[in-house]
Amino acid sequence: MVASAAPMSRKKCPKCGSAFGGSAAFCPNDGTALDEIVSTPEAEADPYLGTTIAGDVEIRSLAGSGAMGNVYRAHQTSMERDVAVKILRSEVSGNAQVVQRFHREAKIASKLQHPHVVEIYFTGQLPDGALFIVMEFLEGQSLAAALEKAGGTMPVDRALAIALQVCDAVGEGHARGIVHRDLKPENVMLVKRGENRDFAKVLDFGIAKASLGEQSHQTQAGLIFGTARYISPEGAGGATVGAPGDVYALATIVYQMLVGSTPFDAEQTVGILLKHINEPPRDLRSWPAGVFVPEPIAAVVMDNLAKDPKQRAENARAFGAALANAAHAADVAPPRSSYVALGVVPHPKASVAPTLDDAAGVRAPMVTNATEPLARVTAPTPLPVSAPPAPAPEDRKASAPPPKHGRPWLLVVVAFLLGAALVAVGMQLFTHRVDADHVAYVAKTRHALADSRYVSPPGDNVRDLVTKGLERWPNDPDLLQLRSTASIELVTRSMVEEKSGDVAGARELALHATELDPTDHIAALRLKDCDDTLRQLAGDAGLTTGPPRVVLGAKLATARPGDKVEVTARLIPGAAGAKAKASGVRFQLFDHLDPKNGKPIPFAETSPLSYTATLVAPPVGNYDIVFSAAVDATNVRAQRELGVVAP
Repeated sequence: MVASAAPMSRKKCPKCGSAFGGSAAFCPNDGTALDEIVSTPEAEADPYLGTTIAGDVEIRSLAGSGAMGNVYRAHQTSMERDVAVKILRSEVSGNAQVVQRFHREAKIASKLQHPHVVEIYFTGQLPDGALFIVMEFLEGQSLAAALEKAGGTMPVDRALAIALQVCDAVGEGHARGIVHRDLKPENVMLVKRGENRDFAKVLDFGIAKASLGEQSHQTQAGLIFGTARYISPEGAGGATVGAPGDVYALATIVYQMLVGSTPFDAEQTVGILLKHINEPPRDLRSWPAGVFVPEPIAAVVMDNLAKDPKQRAENARAFGAALANAAHAADVAPPRSSYVALGVVPHPKASVAPTLDDAAGVRAPMVTNATEPLARVTAPTPLPVSAPPAPAPEDRKASAPPPKHGRPWLLVVVAFLLGAALVAVGMQLFTHRVDADHVAYVAKTRHALADSRYVSPPGDNVRDLVTKGLERWPNDPDLLQLRSTASIELVTRSMVEEKSGDVAGARELALHATELDPTDHIAALRLKDCDDTLRQLAGDAGLTTGPPRVVLGAKLATARPGDKVEVTARLIPGAAGAKAKASGVRFQLFDHLDPKNGKPIPFAETSPLSYTATLVAPPVGNYDIVFSAAVDATNVRAQRELGVVAP
């Protein structure tokens, strides 16, 4: 697996509490910058150190730690070799479904026999129930650590040498139907092999999923694998991730090696995910270090950061081929050792080093999400038709049908054909009506989305319409797409609301997003971020930090005409300090039918920076109650929707 030649420092994520090796800069779980921690004897106490597992593997030292478990340096006595042992945490190993999936995926990953993929020897389960993997031990540094030592960027030839090796390794997985889904610099190890000090090894194929046949374990909708900075747009949106998703991550890694930054960054994980989905990446050559990158190479990287998976290379080897061709066009030659390490010498005009399949004249199977083609359907061989036996002469008169009745068998056939035709016409009309109903229903839902009717009014909003529609047309792609779009819009509005100072309003929008689309993992992350912020504000932790904000009373769902409605607002001065003064304080009521003209609502200051407004509910309709103020020179604004219904 992975270990450094020097003793590893320790780092901890301040958000999720997971500990990692010193080479890590960001938490792979949530993208938070890691803090250095001081090791203590108590912290280093470990029940597995010094034990022997599987009767043959002696665990000697801790090499690294993460959210899923610990990695140890160990020695396999029978083979007289050092190995790495990854032991999953007990809370992970206690899940029967996880155990079953773990063994299946470890078996799949062990099939990857490639010089640039860490080799898995065997797996098992300890007496205490913990799952473990015994794998190849690597002495070296992660690509993340190498980038840090290099000052954040690498020369073009070195970056390409590493990238080509990684592309071939990941491409081997794609050829076997395995998608990695968590490619990042921390999962690429650089070790010494002969003259090559940048011999790449790809780690953690263990979370990869096979995408072929019975062993398919594609990402479930709403679940996100991969660190936020390297995840593909489809992965960020919780959709199925295929080989082009890995290509996007590889392009991101190459981008980072060349310019010193990933295409997208933000203070919160959800912000990065939204940028992957919605924003175009900054042009690689617009960075200071990017001016030294030849245009053909930059173009290949940018092309494979496309939002649409179909616009990227279909697999990692195709991406590597494009990079190598671009390097050839730009007269950039990666160190020969990067090819020698593969055991082959490239042709001067070859785009990538050939694989064993190429040498044998065999084309590697392409990885797609398509099912097997339907078998050819042929018409059944018609049965031989023979004429009925002729009646005996003496029976002909008796058996002859009366002339006035004509041919009854012909009438039966005609009636049967007519009935079949009527059924066919009826089915066609029915199908047409069903299709027409579907088109009309989707149009109605789309209209609700265009009007921003996400969760109200009852029965005529995106949430209710999609829920009812999916009962009639299960898994309908049009309705699922509208639901996903509405959820993304709500998350975006939530971020805007928080930026304007309305944390409670931001939380309400995030909650609506999760209610509308329970499979949207981004919405769930957004809701968690809002809850964390509100907890800080409730404990006064945010009173002296951050921008000014406002907490507006949120219990304003519906009222009846003439009801008394009370609204409270509490200003949080943030970094402006406790002596900050508020100005321009006002409450207004806006009618949805006349959104430009707001009516003032009387209010009183109940305590410093806290206000209460009271109004009598107007006639039936939909309204917005808007609070606005200025704290020193910063404007804050918050609003709540008020629905007035008939008695």
